[in-house]
This record gives sequence, structure tokens and C-alpha cells, in this order.
Amino acid sequence: MSRSVPRSVTLIILALAYIAAGRLGLLLALGNANASAVWPPTGLAIAALLILGRRAWPAIAIGAFIVNVTNSGSIVAALVISAGNTLEAVAGASLTLRFARGREAFDSTANVLRFAVIAAGASAIAATIGSGAVLVTGLGAQPEAGAIWLTWWLGDTVGAIVVAPIILLWRRRPLFVAFVSRTPELLALLATLAGVSFALFSPWPPGRPDYPIVVVPVLLWAAFRFGAWFTAVSTAILVAIAVDGTLRGYGPFNDYSPNGSLLLLQAFVGMTTTMMLSVAAEVTRRRTMERDLRRLNDGLERTIAERTDELLKVNDRLIEAQEVAHVGSWEWDIGADRVWWSDEMYRIYGVERGAPIGYETFLKRVHPDDRASVDATVRRAMADGRPFAFDHRVVRDGGVRMLHAAGRVIVDSSSRPVRMVGIGHDITERTEAEEARAQLIHEQARRQEAEETSRAKDEFLAILSHELRTPLNAALGWAHMLQQVPLNTSTAARAVETIYRNLLTQSRLVSDIVDVSRITKGGLAVEAAPVDLAAIINSAMDMVRERAHMRRITLETQIACGPIVLVGDAKRLEQVFWNLLSNGVRFGREDGLLRVEAVTEGDNVRITVEDDGPGIDPGFLPHVFEPFRQADASPRRIHDGLGLGLAIAKHLVELHGGTLAAGNGPRGGALLTVILPSQAAMLAVPRFSVE
Repeated sequence: MSRSVPRSVTLIILALAYIAAGRLGLLLALGNANASAVWPPTGLAIAALLILGRRAWPAIAIGAFIVNVTNSGSIVAALVISAGNTLEAVAGASLTLRFARGREAFDSTANVLRFAVIAAGASAIAATIGSGAVLVTGLGAQPEAGAIWLTWWLGDTVGAIVVAPIILLWRRRPLFVAFVSRTPELLALLATLAGVSFALFSPWPPGRPDYPIVVVPVLLWAAFRFGAWFTAVSTAILVAIAVDGTLRGYGPFNDYSPNGSLLLLQAFVGMTTTMMLSVAAEVTRRRTMERDLRRLNDGLERTIAERTDELLKVNDRLIEAQEVAHVGSWEWDIGADRVWWSDEMYRIYGVERGAPIGYETFLKRVHPDDRASVDATVRRAMADGRPFAFDHRVVRDGGVRMLHAAGRVIVDSSSRPVRMVGIGHDITERTEAEEARAQLIHEQARRQEAEETSRAKDEFLAILSHELRTPLNAALGWAHMLQQVPLNTSTAARAVETIYRNLLTQSRLVSDIVDVSRITKGGLAVEAAPVDLAAIINSAMDMVRERAHMRRITLETQIACGPIVLVGDAKRLEQVFWNLLSNGVRFGREDGLLRVEAVTEGDNVRITVEDDGPGIDPGFLPHVFEPFRQADASPRRIHDGLGLGLAIAKHLVELHGGTLAAGNGPRGGALLTVILPSQAAMLAVPRFSVE
């Protein structure tokens, strides 16, 4: 029924259909008025419950009650018999759902046989209850009990086997359009079925043998050619003709009473229908499998075709990509000495496409200067089985191309190399571009270096001019005063002292410039002689003491007690420590502390000079010992100097076999560390000197 039909209407229609089928079945109740040899309502009820569910049982019960009460006239007997009919239908439907796949009961031979067994079992319920009710209510005689039960049971069983398939397979019936091209065959089948059935169950033709098995080929025709539903319909047509003929006394089963003849007929029909439905189910299953297999094959063929097209497209794109990237792939069968190249590899090496390639053919294309190294790399990879990569040149079209090759070795189960696979990449343009880029970078670096040198020279000349003019102007000013204006003794002495101090500063500047020039030319030398480190440090401190007092900087020394003897040039070492102390006084904090410490460490002496100023900018630390480099090289800088002192000091320390390092101390100020080899290191109680 359509889902749009209300439930109540559906149940009413079902009850009316059950009443009509019941009245039809009672027409064949020949042995007893309540036991029919053919009972179609059983098949109708089981099919309805399988389609509509258990909600349909009230309609079946009502229909069964009406049929039986109108037939027997006994309300009690009708209630009992209708209860048996309802239980029969519910049991048959429930067992079919559980053991024969419900609506799909006629899709396989096994389920058809299960349904036949279930129908026989469920019919036994109705036959037992119904025959018992007939005997108890006096509607039947006791001697007839066996015949009544058998008639009831067989009629219900055949009714289920014949009618239920027609209803359950209705939705799978072939559509009319499917029969248009096969109409002649269908008409021929129906004509043959009718002819064979009438021949068996009619007086014509006279003298023909009564063999009911002759209908089997016709039913097999229906099963093989038109499916399960039409097989069930053909069986129903056979039943209708056979029942009519048997009741009129014709056919192979008319040797008994009418009821007995119908029982024999229904037994034959039940077995034949079961067999034909089984055949039809198997045929349908095979056809479904063949159809699914064809669909699967078609799908596989389409998939294979699609994948093949995709692979061809991917291969075309790969070839295009190799052409664009100038990358080819190769494979070498070592045992057969056969090399497979992609199209791009032929182009890269300048070999005609498809030409046979071997290892020696490949080597001949390699540049003579690279051939030995390429062969050694390949054979080494074969020996150790490791991946390899190398650049080499090939001679092609009278020119030279640069290639990058990479690959790996494939070994067998015994670790013997059997194949090599890899790629070849034409990197000529890239190499040329890299060389051009490197040349450009080199030229840019040289240009930048020249610009920096020129700028440094300009800055140095400006600083040098400033540093030389400052003391010179002071000296000239005081000298002019001495020459032009009569001065008293104290003023004259001050003028002479100022002139001397500025000339001494200028002398030191000139001396530093000369020393840097000697260092550059490698002409600066030191004299080796035993010297006292403490005396040298004290002398250097005396040289900066006046300026330290001007900035209120306290000078502190901590030198091991006893002489620390070094082998070196006393004058140059004094110059080293004067430069270090000058930096401390120049960059240290006013009212601060400048501390010098000398300690022995094995065969070396470590001297540290530490101030408490702002320290050295970390960004300038890598350049602190470069000549003419200052953290602040602007003309408006607050500190004087040419930036040569630390460069000269480092070189002098290295000439003495030592090292000079710069950094920042734990208190934030600059920390300069000198390490020199000592002639005789003495461990002693340190002595302190603070000024």
C-alpha cells in the first residue's frame, strides 16, 4: 500500500481482501464445510504482516472471524478458528523474518526452502486449533478428525506457498516496458502453459497420458526467462486451471474423492511451486551476480581507462617538467650493461633518442678531465652501496655543459649490486649565473671595501689633523706669549711646562703613526732582555698619574710580592701598559677607580687593567684592535686619540709571545687582559698600592 493511505484504510482493505480470499477458499471445502483444500488467505496474511508489520494482525483476526462466523454460524467456533488463523499468520511472518530474511525470502534457494518449511509449520497451528474447534463444537464427526486436519493443513500450506510470493515479489515484478521487446515470447509462454494445463485437466485431447510432470518444463521456462514473480503467477494460473479440472473429474488426480483428489493436486502444486521458486531465485541470483559483475567490470574498465589517462597526463607533465627543469632520470642494469634514459637525458647528453646506451657510452660523453673521477665515484658507490652525487662536465655539440648527477645502488638478497637509478640535472646556466653572481658580489665587496677604506682614510686624516693641531696650537700659543709678552717666573715656567707636555703628546702621536707603519711593513722589532714587570707597570702609571688626578680617578695596583721577571723589551712593554692605562683614564668614570692586577699562572703572568666606565660596546668589540677604528669617529667626539693605541699594544704583546684580549668586567667597565710568558714566576703574598 502507498504510504499516503491512512492506516485505518489499509487495515480495512486488508480485512476485506482476507474475507474475499476466504470465501473463495471455502468454495473448495468439500470434505468439511470448515476445511478447504485450498486456503489463499494464509499467504495473504503472512505477506501482509511481512509488509505492514505486526500492526496488521487485527485486520487479519477480524477478517478470519467474519469468514468463519458466516460459514459455520457458531460464534465460539469462529472465534477459536480465527484465533488459529491469526496465530498461524503471526508465527509464519515472525519465523520468516528471523530465519528466511522476511521480504527477501524468495531471493535464494535456501530461503525458499526455509519459507516452505515455515509455512508448513505455521499451518499446523491453524489446522490443529481449527480441527479441534470443529470437533468440539460438533461441526465435524470424530472419525473425520484426521482427514479434516490433513485437508486444513495442506490447504493452508499450499495457500501460503502459492499466494505469498505473488504479493511479496510484487514490487520486483518486471515493468511493462521490459516485456515490450519480449511480448511474443511471453504470449507463447502463456499459451503453452494454458495449453498444457488444459490438456492435463480436461477431456481434450482424448487418450493423452496423464503425466503432471509435463508442466515442469513450462514453469522452468518462466523461471529462467521471466523471473520469480512471473513464476509465482504462472504457478497460480496452473493451480486455478488444475483445481477447476480436478473438481470436474479430469486430470491425473481424479481417481479419488473430490477432496482426496484436491489434496493430491495441492501436494503436487506445493512441491512444484517450491521447486520452481527455488530455481527462479537461483536464476535471479545468478543474473544479479552477472549484472553486478558486468557493472564491476565496466567500472574497473572505466577506472583503468581513467587511471591510464591520468598516468599518461602525469607522464606528459613529468616529461614537460623534466624539459623545463633540465632534469632527466636514468636506470642502469649492471649485469646486462643496459642503461635506460628518459627523453631529457638524451637531450642533456646530446645523444639521439632511442640510441642504445651502455656505461662506456656514458663515459665517452664525460669531459676527459672529469672521466676518471666520475668512474671512481660510480665504482666506489657500487662497492659500498651508498648513495652518490657529483658534478661533471660533458662534451656536447662542440661545447661543454655542466651536469649534476645523483643516484643510488640497488642490491639483491646477497648484497650484490644489480641496478643503479638516479637523475641527471643540466646546471650549466645555473653555474654560469652563480659564477656571475659571485663575481658581482666580489666586485661589490671590493668596491665597498674601497669605499670603506676611503672613508676610513678621510676620517683618519680628519682625526689626525685634529689631534696634531690641538697640542701644536697650545704649544704655539704659549710660545707666542713667551715671545711677545714679558712673563713672571711662575707664568713662564707654566708656559714651558705646557709647551713641553703638548709637544710630548704630539711626539707620542707621531711615534704611534710610525709604529703602525712599521707594523704594516713588518719592520717593528723588540729587544730581548730580563725586565721587572712591577717596575714597568709603575713607570706606566707615573705617566698617566697627572691626567688621572685631573679626573679624580684612583689608581690601584695589585702585584705579586717579589720580582716578576720577564724577557722582553722594557720600553715597548712600558708602551703597552701606558696605552692600556691611558684608555682606562680616558674612558673611565670621573671619581672612579682604575685597577691593575698582575698574578702568575704557571709559566705565564696575567695582567688585567679594569676601569669602572661604561665599558666597550659589544658591537664594537670585534673591531677594538683594528687600527684607526674608534667606537665614536665623529669630529664631535668627546674623547681624543687616533685609535692606534690598542692595535699597537696587541702587536707588541704578540711580539713578546703573549696575548691581549678585550672585554667587559663584571662591574660593567672595560677589562683588558694581557698574558705574557715569565722567566721566573714566584708565588708570594700580594701587595697593594692605592693612590
